[in-house]
Formats: sequence, structure tokens, C-alpha cells
Amino acid sequence: MTLSTIFFDTNGILRSGWRALFFLVFYGLVSVVTQILLVIATGYLMKETSDQRLLGVGGLFVSTILAGAVAWLCGRIFERLPFRAFGAAFSTGWLKHLLIGNVLGFAAIGIAILPALIAGDLQFRPSGEPFSVLGYQIGLSFVFFAFGAAFEEALFRGYILQTFARSGFAWLAIALTSILFGIVHLTNPAADGVSTANTILAGIVFSLAYLRTLDLWLPFGLHFMWNFAQGSIFGIEVSGLKFLSPITLFVETDHGPKWLTGEAYGIEGSVGCTIALLLLIGTMYFLPGIRPAPQLEELAGRASATGS
Repeated sequence: MTLSTIFFDTNGILRSGWRALFFLVFYGLVSVVTQILLVIATGYLMKETSDQRLLGVGGLFVSTILAGAVAWLCGRIFERLPFRAFGAAFSTGWLKHLLIGNVLGFAAIGIAILPALIAGDLQFRPSGEPFSVLGYQIGLSFVFFAFGAAFEEALFRGYILQTFARSGFAWLAIALTSILFGIVHLTNPAADGVSTANTILAGIVFSLAYLRTLDLWLPFGLHFMWNFAQGSIFGIEVSGLKFLSPITLFVETDHGPKWLTGEAYGIEGSVGCTIALLLLIGTMYFLPGIRPAPQLEELAGRASATGS
């Protein structure tokens, strides 16, 4: 094996591992500079508001745009692909995929809660807050969760997963990105082995959702509604974070034990969540009626034929 074949395949295309590494390094550098600017801006805005969600929405919006822009640039330079191949354009079936994702995300949270609810260790009551307060607070959380899910999907199910998949290494990419997804959430409050395993499973679910459609709308819909339902509707901590939904439709009462309710980490730290995620993995395999748009299949096939 010559030095050139380590970096380039027989078609002269940079190999997928190097493409993914370039994306990570380039995105990391751009992100650091952007975060410094955001910290400066945030310091000024903190004088105007104390709601961290308002500040977070701006940061998540910028981070999502950056992840998409760097992915487009890498796809364009290394694989001669248009932005549409990234999976965030309004391709055929995008709205259907988004709605299916929302339904599945809500249903999965219901399944995750069910064991603790039946056991009586998790209870819910209406918050009783005035409609005007609920509307504003839930609306703001809706926007925050939407941008949060968009950013994480653009980053974790974006260029790295996609370029490996186009080169025939989908399962390697699923493993790498899902484990990284779990590691990132280890810094959240009350994270433990169960919550990390569940987060890795969630990464697998979202990855399979992308591979079923070759767009990001299905995994985004799943991810967004999963977070919004548990946080803003049921009043449960989202990955250990409570400030994301300070006022919710229902108020949760958690009696433990941790393996059943997740306690301070939320339902994502419970075995009920594990069951729900395993069911979602099965659903991603067997759910009828979802397939990639023809134009996305064509782009993926064209890239697969020229790169490794």
C-alpha cells in the first residue's frame, strides 16, 4: 500500500475516514471561534434577560447553521454533492417523515413512563398555571427543544454518519456517533451507566431513522418530540436538566427507585426508557411506508460509486 492509497481510493477521492476527520477538525475550529463570540454577546445579553433558554436558542441556531454549512462544504469539496444530500432540504416526503417522527417520539415517551406509572412511583397532576403563563413558557421551550434537536441531529447524524454510510461503513458510523452521543451526555447532572446506555441506544435509533429516509426530518421529529413531551408536557427532567422546562403542562412527582423512574436524571435514566428505545429500534426496521426520496437515493448512489 502506497502513501497515496492511504489517503485516496482508486478514484482519487479522499477516503471516508479522512473526510470525517476533516469535518470534525474544521467544525471544531470554527465552533471554538464562534463560541468565543457568543460568550461575549451572551455577557451583554445577560443584562437584559435571566432566562437561559432565550440565550440558548441563539447559540443553538448558530451552531446548527455551522454544522450544516461545514457539512455542505465537505460534501461539496470531497464528494461533489449539493446541499440537498445533507438531508435538511424539503425533499419528497419530508413533512411525512417529520410527522411520523413526532408521533413515534411521543409514543416512545409514553411507553418509557408506563412501568413507573403503573407501579405508582411516578405520578402527574395538572400544573394549574394560568393559560397565558403556560402558553409563553411552553412556547419558549418548544423553540428551544426544536433548535436543540436540530443541532444535535445536524452534528451527530450529519456529515460523519452520512459520508461513512455512503462508503459502505454505516454500522461503523452508527457505533462511533452513538457512543460519542452517549459520552457527551455523561457531563449532564445525575448521569450514570443506565442513562449513558440509553443515550447510546437513542443515537442508534436516530441513526437508523436517517438511514431509512436519507434525510434528517425523521430523526429530528423523533428527537424533538421525545424531549418536548418529557420536558414541557410531563414535567420530567430532560437528560438531567430541569431549567429547560420550568413551567409545564403537568407536574411530576417522583418516588423512585432510580432504576424505575430515573429520579434526578429523568425517565431517560430508567429501564422503561431502555424498553422504549429497543422497541423504537425494531420499529425503524419494520415500519412500512417510509423510504428515501428518489433524488436522495440518486445522490447517495452516485457518491457510493465514486468514494470509499
